[in-house]
Amino acid sequence: MTMAITLVAGTAVFGYVRNQANVSELAYGQKFVIPLVSYSSNSVTIYVYNNGGATDQFTQLEVYGPTRSAMDIVYDANYATVNNPASCRGQTAAAGLETPLLGVLPTAFSVKVNYDGSITMRLPTCSGLSFQPGNTYFVKVLGQYGNTAVYSQVM
Repeated sequence: MTMAITLVAGTAVFGYVRNQANVSELAYGQKFVIPLVSYSSNSVTIYVYNNGGATDQFTQLEVYGPTRSAMDIVYDANYATVNNPASCRGQTAAAGLETPLLGVLPTAFSVKVNYDGSITMRLPTCSGLSFQPGNTYFVKVLGQYGNTAVYSQVM
């Protein structure tokens, strides 16, 4: 009987502590905004401001056009994956397209608390892939703890 009570109490305490740890992590967490994005015909520079409680690192970045069928590219630590246009579908190594690289590494793109930083993403080489003046483009950044920020702008 004593053993059963101990197990039930232990499980209850574990559940409470785990829940509080998750809440604390999110409250302390990674908060960031995208105040500015600048485009050229074949690259985009994203400026990120960290207003959270810890250094931010970023695991994924997506760039897409007014319709995702016109342009949809997902960048991560390893690849730039072109989902659309269909004629350009495929993957290209991230090392040649991201400056600095995304990911959770000592050398990956990070932004300290109350600082801003920038990352430049070049479009993979494909004749049907470029930023066109007059179109609205969207940038979605994913932080290492799941936080996201989206920015849209007419080029």
